[in-house]
Amino acid sequence: MSGLRSYSPQLDPNSPTILLSSEESRHLIAVHRAHVGDEVSVIDGLGSEWLARIENADKRGTTLGGIEYIEHAPSSTRIALAQSVPKAKGMENIIRKATELGIQDIYPILSERTESKVRGGGKMDRWQTVAIEAAKQSGNPFIPTIHAECPLDRFLEGDAKKYDLRLIGSLQMNTEPLYSRLTETKLPNTPSGLFLVGPEGDFSDYEYSIIRDADFVPITLGPHVLKCETAAIKALSLLQYEFSKLAS
Repeated sequence: MSGLRSYSPQLDPNSPTILLSSEESRHLIAVHRAHVGDEVSVIDGLGSEWLARIENADKRGTTLGGIEYIEHAPSSTRIALAQSVPKAKGMENIIRKATELGIQDIYPILSERTESKVRGGGKMDRWQTVAIEAAKQSGNPFIPTIHAECPLDRFLEGDAKKYDLRLIGSLQMNTEPLYSRLTETKLPNTPSGLFLVGPEGDFSDYEYSIIRDADFVPITLGPHVLKCETAAIKALSLLQYEFSKLAS
């Protein structure tokens, strides 16, 4: 394989002819300078992949012919990130790294000190594009679900309850290492975990109180104050590592 990767939604194992969108075609032909005959890995973000060959190299719509179809099995564990939306491109960086790690769900959270409010569909569309690009770059056949923005209190009353283990990275007193919590918690064979990461200014005292009431366990991420982008990736990496030990 040449290492070329592309994206096409809802790949069909019974339809080996793939027509890429104009955006994907331009990226493949103009940016990567792919040619007729080059082999490309095409994913749909849902676990399906076609190893294909370019039959018509057109920046307006490239056609590929499938060589081999692969259906990837999803992870037996489910890990999610609930992130208070940071300013500027911070959320894009978090989505990019979370996708590379193989996280399944990302919840943008609006808290009292959230520095960026999502308005309209433009930013959500951009976040989805970032996730697709990260999946292609990393070879991850699964693109995380990026949920609609949600106020913290509503999230705690709703989607947060789906997860077996609910954690929050915290510098407050009475935190514990993640591995200690896992040894004390009886989890199913295929556990799900959610990590909540606050804004740069941290959650307010009131928010911490409702987070505790929602059965979130405060976990230490080390002795230093981390930027929210660093905290998110460290938290997800720790949870992914500890879950992998449970599965082994």
